[in-house]
Amino acid sequence: MKTKFFKISMLVLMVAALIATFTSNSFAQRYESRSNDLLMDSLKHEIGIPNLTADQKTKMENLRVNHLKEITPLRNEMTEKKAHLKTLESAEKPDKAAINKTIDEISVLHGKIMKASVNHRLEVASILTDEQKVFFNAHQGKMKKSFKDHGMGNGRGDGMSKGMRKGMNSDCPNCPNKK
Repeated sequence: MKTKFFKISMLVLMVAALIATFTSNSFAQRYESRSNDLLMDSLKHEIGIPNLTADQKTKMENLRVNHLKEITPLRNEMTEKKAHLKTLESAEKPDKAAINKTIDEISVLHGKIMKASVNHRLEVASILTDEQKVFFNAHQGKMKKSFKDHGMGNGRGDGMSKGMRKGMNSDCPNCPNKK
């Protein structure tokens, strides 16, 4: 009787330990993806640009901070509008006019963010030498993409690298990840 009780107790403890391990890994991955966002924001202009001076790095950092101050409220508002859109779309009787109005508001915010991002890139390019500009322009958008391809995304995806997504939703005829 004692050995049976002991075996059951050990089994319960092992299951609890496994649950705790998987739960802590999940939280660690969420934290890691947010840390990677911050890393990417601070490094995406510096990575690989040849011969950056300390002055250029300081100016780039100041430009980055100002850019984030400008677009963060816009991103937050856009996230709120997208959530509101989901609410409108999932209503018992969706209001098409309200849905279209919200879509238009999201489009305006998206346009403002795109314009701010282009302005930021132009400001960064203005402090670079011709050699640095060639590299900067040639690698536009590729540096952040390469981090995403290696599992260091921005935390807004499904948490799986490209390799893990292939084959998922295999019943979906229009799945872009299906080959």
